[in-house]
Amino acid sequence: MQLKRRDFVKNGTGAFAIAAAGRAIGDGAPSNRVRVAIMGCHEKGRGKQLLNIFTSYADVATVCDVDSRARDFAADFVHNHPKQGGIVPKKEKDIRKVLEDKSIDAIVIATPDHWHAPAANMAMKAGKAVYVEKPCSYCPREGEILVKTQKETGMVFQMGIQRRSTVEFQAAIKDIEAGCIGRPYWAKCWYMCGRGAVHRKPAQVPDWLDWDLWQGPAPRREFHEDIVHYGWHWWKHWGTGECGNNATHFVDIGRWALGADYPERITCGGGLFGDKGDFEWFDVQNITYEFPGRRMMTWEGVSITSIKPYMDWVTGCILYGTKGAVVFGPGSQCFQLSAAGITREERKKGITGKVVKEWSRKSMLESSGQLSFTNPTGDLDKGHMGNFIDAVRAHNPNTVAPADVAHKSTLLTHLGNIALRTGETIRMDATTGQLAKGSPGADMWSREYEKGWEMA
Repeated sequence: MQLKRRDFVKNGTGAFAIAAAGRAIGDGAPSNRVRVAIMGCHEKGRGKQLLNIFTSYADVATVCDVDSRARDFAADFVHNHPKQGGIVPKKEKDIRKVLEDKSIDAIVIATPDHWHAPAANMAMKAGKAVYVEKPCSYCPREGEILVKTQKETGMVFQMGIQRRSTVEFQAAIKDIEAGCIGRPYWAKCWYMCGRGAVHRKPAQVPDWLDWDLWQGPAPRREFHEDIVHYGWHWWKHWGTGECGNNATHFVDIGRWALGADYPERITCGGGLFGDKGDFEWFDVQNITYEFPGRRMMTWEGVSITSIKPYMDWVTGCILYGTKGAVVFGPGSQCFQLSAAGITREERKKGITGKVVKEWSRKSMLESSGQLSFTNPTGDLDKGHMGNFIDAVRAHNPNTVAPADVAHKSTLLTHLGNIALRTGETIRMDATTGQLAKGSPGADMWSREYEKGWEMA
């Protein structure tokens, strides 16, 4: 039986039922199983985490990586997984070969950033559902193309902004929309961590790596140290910096909570302040987004310290409203604060707000009578992957993070980077998501591609 999300809403189970469908995959009839290919499956990267989830919920029919060691690791992992029934997945290094396989239902993309949008675009045009890690694009134009392609093909698309699938955040957003903190006006987001240096030291291409295919859509460059498999984040030719890497998660939550789409004005201060060798992206950023309707959002990113400035959390978001605030934590922590009822003695002690409500899994379980949740173990990935796989089974493109949602939130990170790179205020038409006439940034809206790899 094919289940659709609107059916869940009608029968009153909402987000809870999505999980049941997600968990059932892998245990049902063969005709109801989803066959996925995972692109980017290195043992020490994000690919391994995705392998661990998707092997529980679907048949991993193909593993694809330009690193021969990663292909071997992933194939062994799948073959030995207790829920895969001894499957021996195909091993491919070229995603274009994978897309020729008509038996594949979905492509999971966990590659460097410069590959995200081109691979997703090719996959949808080949009739495959797409799960892509954040950010969904390397530049704004790529996101626009993904929105257009999903609309034209009707394919299922989901970006890895997992907090969209947490029942706590979903419930909090509904209460915010109902006015629990009055009119929301400022979403304050942050991410703090310590990053090491990278160096552009010449090196030989390892024999296990297809360097040409690793570069794929990006114009060719000489190989050097600190690119493969994680250092690429900090080189502008392939990565999008800490902003693209980690701002995406909580500027998405902030935008969602504010009920905002596109900003009107973007400014950014910061730069490269630490001693990081040849590190190209910024290690300090403070971005301000101004939206129509007296709403704003800020994102503070620091990549040179592990000191946690707010709530003792590495990352999060505080949404301020005219009657209180809501705090969103790095996992699924979520609670409402109010300044009402604070005594003079409490204020002397520095207490300026009290927790008046907590959106907790346990309390929602007890009040709903449900026996399970979308995300019963507290693992953010599980509910999000369950939502995606359920949508693939139902041929329902209305995931919690389709291309339109993914692009609007990813675009904010690109705009922050563009503002700091240009040193200018970026102005936008908030109704279209395009740069306002005469605004700086037009030359960074798209990128140059290696010949034959152009996106359209």
